[in-house]
Amino acid sequence: MKLRCSAIISKIIRLSLQVSTSRRTTNKIHSFSFQPAGFHIFVYLYQPKLPIMKKILCGLLACTLSLTACSDEEGAYLLQRSDITLFAPQGSFVAQVGKPFCIKVKSVSDEGLSYRWYNGNHLIAQTKDLEYTFLQKGQYHLKLVVTQGERSFEYAAVVEVKGEGDAPSDKSSPYITRVLDYRPAPGQFVNELPTYQEGDTQEDINRKVLDAIGNNNMGTISLGGYGGYVIVGFDHTLRNVAGKRDFRILGNAFEGNGNAQLPEGNAEPGIIMVSEDSNRNGIADDEWYEIAGSAHRDPQGESWIDLAKAAGNDVNLYMEYAITYHRPHKEPETAEDFSHYIRWEDNQGHSGFRKKNSYHAQPYFPQWITDDQLTFQGTCLPQNGIDYNGDGSYFVNYKMRYGYADNVANNNKEATIDIDWAVDAQGKSVQLAGIDFIKIYTGVNQENGWIGECSTEITGIEDLHILKEDINSEVP
Repeated sequence: MKLRCSAIISKIIRLSLQVSTSRRTTNKIHSFSFQPAGFHIFVYLYQPKLPIMKKILCGLLACTLSLTACSDEEGAYLLQRSDITLFAPQGSFVAQVGKPFCIKVKSVSDEGLSYRWYNGNHLIAQTKDLEYTFLQKGQYHLKLVVTQGERSFEYAAVVEVKGEGDAPSDKSSPYITRVLDYRPAPGQFVNELPTYQEGDTQEDINRKVLDAIGNNNMGTISLGGYGGYVIVGFDHTLRNVAGKRDFRILGNAFEGNGNAQLPEGNAEPGIIMVSEDSNRNGIADDEWYEIAGSAHRDPQGESWIDLAKAAGNDVNLYMEYAITYHRPHKEPETAEDFSHYIRWEDNQGHSGFRKKNSYHAQPYFPQWITDDQLTFQGTCLPQNGIDYNGDGSYFVNYKMRYGYADNVANNNKEATIDIDWAVDAQGKSVQLAGIDFIKIYTGVNQENGWIGECSTEITGIEDLHILKEDINSEVP
């Protein structure tokens, strides 16, 4: 007896042969991987004593042969080596002793696949993605074996594990290499720094922010009014070195025109938050800690606080502040429209408008965000902007003593930050070996006449240890 069957090259077909007799039913299933050349399959069936064909010819036994499948299983997935890709969501195959490390696996399909992870010859996981904690530093050669039936492919990953306090590699950049999120509050430079173009998505804007302030490009972005923020990352963990300043935040604060009484003429303090990537997933989803600058610790100790009180400023420090901005129904046309442009209210019973000025004609509400309301929460600093002459001609935004972004000129020591100043939500100091993410948000809610709202601007961040700058941590 002979069966003839056709199939597609490199596809698997299955033949089911069933023989029925008065004594029993025998099933045999065979799988074949077809090559370019065609061929015939010959099937011979035997009973223990006499060949079935002989029994049929002799009429001693009835035999039924049925072909239940002879196809190429159209649509069945067959694993190829190029179907599997390994990547580290944290951006590099560098881990730290005692901290979870993750390798993600991207596959074309998971149909019929099994996964085994090896450290050397030791099986460490049988999951698709690897989450593993290394207990000793060194270089580890990991292997992923992906199997589908009799097909199997191996994929290598070399992980460098560093001990706590190990210096970054010589190839690490001292500058921002990632922008994870940018969400400014309404302000006069929003949609200009960076420039919004119709159709831009959040991803497009994040990329523009990185182009501006990443990799030492020294461009400028604006965070808008109170609460607007940016979240950035690096290609390494910024180390916390005891007794030293660890990083510098660059802004556009400037000196007071040589006036000794006004050592900083325009300070728009931004509050700084830091986070370590504890779960090593490359996402800023771990706990955030706030850098407690001078106004966090003693707001009444700022040198200008009495001037601010006399000017009628709100000099309170609000630790659980919240503000909501409302999208305007239209762009302003009249003078009244300009002064009642973007409405806001906070959780302290205050309300007002973000005014529009004649210097910036573009919309002040971020145009790539579709929400009609924007709410921000955090710490709100004392209002530091003062009408110095009392006639609206000269506003001075006084600096805080230390611990904020865009607060002093970039060459001032107080533009640098010590990670040891970080505190938790209860205001308690925390001990961090290093940080992976920095968030900066505008810390003051104030309008300052013709110069507009207080809005933190950022031009970059520098890792002082990679730059080999040794700055002691003492504060003024």
